[in-house]
Amino acid sequence: MPKTYTFHVSLPGTGRVWRKIEMLADQTLEDLHFAIQSAYDWDSDHMYSFFMSGKAWDNNTEYCLPEGVDPWGGSVDVDEEEDDDELPETTREELEANLREFFDDEMTMVEIKAFWDDFFAEEETNAPGDVRTTTIESLALEIGKTFMYLFDYGDEWRFKLRVHAIDSDAPKSEYPKIVESVGEAPSQYPDWE
Repeated sequence: MPKTYTFHVSLPGTGRVWRKIEMLADQTLEDLHFAIQSAYDWDSDHMYSFFMSGKAWDNNTEYCLPEGVDPWGGSVDVDEEEDDDELPETTREELEANLREFFDDEMTMVEIKAFWDDFFAEEETNAPGDVRTTTIESLALEIGKTFMYLFDYGDEWRFKLRVHAIDSDAPKSEYPKIVESVGEAPSQYPDWE
């Protein structure tokens, strides 16, 4: 029997509107994204993130699509003109060599090395998780845990997700599935209508 997680998914500020979505433990955050979009009858045509802290733009708990991936999981073609505006990539060794030209003092180089160690370590730890490979089970969720699903970086639809149930002995079925639906979903593009 499969293990499942049931999420209570609401959209604060839209009245009494929520959905309960049941997912398999080995499904991903990307699967959850598409399930929410389907449950609210919206188009999955914008970028999105999950923030496990419940706070928008919290880099330490963010899960999103990697850079260069579109909302449907395909690769984004980068226009050559856009590349001209970007700075060339420089390795850590090249940066340190350039800094050595300006600083002769050994103590200063020790301080610079320590700075770069901290800089690159922080860059690695603050990298967002990948929604395509992060399974629901890997998040070590418990009943009652809340987090945010932010959809459309322009309009910033901020969904609140709460772990409603965890079932270690769920019946075999097609997942994800909507197990409860309350209220009419708001229009994805209210200003256009």
